[in-house]
Amino acid sequence: MVRIFLDHVTKIFGDKKKRVVAVDDVTLDIPDGAFVGLLGPSGCGKTTTLRIIAGLETPTKGRVYFNEEDVTDWEPRKRNVAMVFQFPVLYPTITVYENIALPLKAAKEPEAEVRKKVKEIAELVGITEFLGEKPLRLDVNVRQKVALAKALIRDPSVFILDEPLTVLDPKARIELRTKLKEIQLGLKKTMIYVTHDQTEALTLAEKIAVMNAGKILQYDTPEALYNNPANTFVGWFIGNPGMNLIECNVVEENDKLYLSTEGGFRYDISFIADELKKLGLPKNVVLGIRPEFVEIGSGPLEAKCIHVEYAGNRIILHLESYDRTLKAKTPITVKAKPGDTLRIDFVKEKIKLFDPKTGNAIL
Repeated sequence: MVRIFLDHVTKIFGDKKKRVVAVDDVTLDIPDGAFVGLLGPSGCGKTTTLRIIAGLETPTKGRVYFNEEDVTDWEPRKRNVAMVFQFPVLYPTITVYENIALPLKAAKEPEAEVRKKVKEIAELVGITEFLGEKPLRLDVNVRQKVALAKALIRDPSVFILDEPLTVLDPKARIELRTKLKEIQLGLKKTMIYVTHDQTEALTLAEKIAVMNAGKILQYDTPEALYNNPANTFVGWFIGNPGMNLIECNVVEENDKLYLSTEGGFRYDISFIADELKKLGLPKNVVLGIRPEFVEIGSGPLEAKCIHVEYAGNRIILHLESYDRTLKAKTPITVKAKPGDTLRIDFVKEKIKLFDPKTGNAIL
């Protein structure tokens, strides 16, 4: 059982002429036994952060702690970390049984104990029927389960999972996602899951660090990331589709407060006037509203339907409201087609406001 703490970790690649800051002053506290996700787009620094935790990279600055011990300069094997990668790493010329048993045989465990542990792990992961097969005869879905079993049998202090579901088919992805959560809850081991797929992160992790450009922008629960994004990037990146972000002027008129644009978009926000005045009444803000909280039917805003996407029992309407574009995610019972003029409103308690310069949430 291990608590992991990254203390102001920075990783720079290259030299003075061409420097790439892959990880930029990251501080991260992963509790003992937690399931934590590192989520962000390609190139955001999440895999480099993972490699620093595993000991495959040494930070340029900062320290790495396992519990209270500084492990920054420890080699990977001393950290007792097991990794599962995007593509299964297995020996093709030996059987599944032999692949899983390798770490135990390397540790010179008795053969009877090896057989017992391999059997238990195979049952846990659901690959007992494939123990006598060689990996090349198996599809990638089964091979990834074998790779997971190989990691589990080592009884590591920390599991690191680097996009392990990416190459699987949709059915196998859901099955293994469920299995991973069951295993983590049963073993109560620290797990770090790296992914660009928000669905995987939101369904698996207790807490998620959203990364971009080498920085952690928000480290919070899935619920908090969805309901209270710390900035526009998190608002846009979390959600399907992401949050609508509409740049507006703040206008005070006849004792009322409006969000407006030069093209005629105008929305009454007098209900939060007091809060905004406490902030010094900013002249410009970014209005954030999730597509799920755009109401169709009646409302103060007019919008033209540009496109309709069907998503199971929901539809996503692409709308043009005056000089701004936005999306609404509504029940399929809402009838709209391209060219229709609609009336829309926002669920007021779900409105978020951001600073247009920094992108940070202000309300």
